[in-house]
Order: sequence, then C-alpha cells, then structure tokens
Amino acid sequence: MSIIEELSCASERIVGSKQVMKFAGTCVLTKVYIAKDADEQLTDKLKKACEKYGIEYDMSCTMHQIGKAAGIEVGSACAATIKKSKKDIPESLGC
Repeated sequence: MSIIEELSCASERIVGSKQVMKFAGTCVLTKVYIAKDADEQLTDKLKKACEKYGIEYDMSCTMHQIGKAAGIEVGSACAATIKKSKKDIPESLGC
C-alpha cells in the first residue's frame, strides 16, 4: 500500500501541524506524514516531536499530496493516522 493510500484509507486521521503537535504526546498517533516541501523549521519541529514520542514518520510526500490524501482541498504540512482504540495503545506507555 502506498503512503497516499495509507493516509487516505485511514479510518481516523488528523490534519495540520497544530493538531499533530497537540496529539503527539498522547500516545494515539500511529504515523505522521510530513511534507518534504514544507518549511524546514516546521519539519524539524515535527520530526523532533515524533522522535521524542516514538512515532513513525514519513517525509516522501509533498504538501499537495498530503492534503489530497487527507481529503482537504489545500496542501498540508503534515497529517497523522490515529490508533483505532485504547486497546491499540500499549499499557507500558501509561496513556
């Protein structure tokens, strides 16, 4: 499955850097898609948050591709998929 398909087929997702940063520390994000053509300062901030919280991330798509896959009409610097239920969150994370 391609990255675009992963994001567009996800049952739960969030779009935008503010939402991704808000949810990064909550143990609910499964993967973050960061646009390779987004502002470098923003992408660095997103990558650091992903690394801090152990979230897988991908930087192979453009802002236009992420926006389209997320179902919005404009580009987006990032989007993320969300775990389906509390059962999918490891107890060791204390979430």
